[in-house]
Amino acid sequence: MKIYLIGLPGSGKTQLGKALAKKLNYGFYDTDHIIELRSFMFIDEIFKVYGEEYFRDLEKNVLKELQAKDNIIISTGGGIIKHKDNKELMDGICIYLDVPLDILNERLNNSNTIRPLLKEKTIYELYEERIKLYEYFMDFKIENIDIDKAIREILEKI
Repeated sequence: MKIYLIGLPGSGKTQLGKALAKKLNYGFYDTDHIIELRSFMFIDEIFKVYGEEYFRDLEKNVLKELQAKDNIIISTGGGIIKHKDNKELMDGICIYLDVPLDILNERLNNSNTIRPLLKEKTIYELYEERIKLYEYFMDFKIENIDIDKAIREILEKI
């Protein structure tokens, strides 16, 4: 089984993904991390040098490669849902990690991670642009404020 985690930047996809993988004894993959390792560049540098579309193509290639694996948790980039055809590549359970926007904004303000799209837009604007796409992609939604509670809810649903 494959479990894909989607959600806005700061929703805890990586942190929850690692914990869930450990709990299930699954492999863990972070699409952004894979892209950074292969590109020898950070995501914000890729955006700056090559643009968002180039990055989205790299993301799609990683999804294609992960199709060959099983028993894995995949933390995706927040914008993976921007290409609707990625849904076909995500051949598993797709969980939308939902976090109230005020908490999400606080998390992002306390984070050292550079998020290229948040240089141009607020988290509120990204939410408005993407919520319908997250809903289109997801099999179900989990609120991720308390990671232990979120993991328990995921395990109950799957």
